[in-house]
Amino acid sequence: MAERQRTQSGDDPFAGLNIDSHESLENIKDRSFCPKCHASRKYFCYTCIIPMPEVASSLPTVSLPVHIDIIKHPREIDGKSTAVHAAIIAPNDVTIYTYPDIPQFEDKAKVLLVYPTDNAVTLKDLVKMESSSTNGAAHSESHIADTGLPPQPKRTKYAGIEGQSTEGVRQFERVVFIDSTWNQSNQIFRDERLQDLQCVILKTQKTHFWRTQPDKPDTYLATIEAIYYFTLEYHQEILATNYQGQYDNLLYFFSFMYKLVQKSTAETEGLSKEEKQVRHRRRTETTTLEAQLRRQKSRQKCLTDLSVLIVN
Repeated sequence: MAERQRTQSGDDPFAGLNIDSHESLENIKDRSFCPKCHASRKYFCYTCIIPMPEVASSLPTVSLPVHIDIIKHPREIDGKSTAVHAAIIAPNDVTIYTYPDIPQFEDKAKVLLVYPTDNAVTLKDLVKMESSSTNGAAHSESHIADTGLPPQPKRTKYAGIEGQSTEGVRQFERVVFIDSTWNQSNQIFRDERLQDLQCVILKTQKTHFWRTQPDKPDTYLATIEAIYYFTLEYHQEILATNYQGQYDNLLYFFSFMYKLVQKSTAETEGLSKEEKQVRHRRRTETTTLEAQLRRQKSRQKCLTDLSVLIVN
């Protein structure tokens, strides 16, 4: 695994996080073809949800404390969604669905939905609610035992990663995120298959996403940011164990792309509108030419392979 980096710049929002080195990504200069769908990609294929071979062996992986189901709106553009970051970095714990495809939940009591509704609660408040319910049930059981009535079932303790436990808190198995613009998310949220799920909200965080939504505050997070902050809170509130940065690499691609955008913005700062347009046009022309050259090389390779088969 690549050596971890800790940036000290005061302007870096990811400073101090345990995020692996981006060296392998920085070394990628050209796009290549996805080995599955053969589309032109650079770091990963957002269609097949796999890393490109050039970086696959150097990418970090993360194990999450709960399985994550991401329901993506069909109009959400794959190439602009950050949900795929989680699926690539935590492939065993993240599944992406495209609406109207929704996972089947055997026990909705063990599923959380991250969505800001009127009855949504923070994980911290959820722990308090669960614990209070347990204490109340224990008191009632003592009274019932005195009256000779049958005892009620008790809630179980949930053992944390380090052997600690949170008294009375249910063991959640899955958490659902909706990947879409806020205007599109309501359609998915109102689906009857998501009803009766406990909704939770995150503590207020500031987004660092470079594609902000019009007329929305900077507390509206990108999907990968929401997933990261949820797992962090889940670890601290539900598992009740000390956090040591084990989920920070969820932001591996996000932090890298953030820095690329910041660098590009700095390079164009001070340029006139016409100069920016010329710069953009040249970049587009270069990208188009590179794509044409890649397609030409691919065709030549196919012809060469075909000729070898014919000869043999």
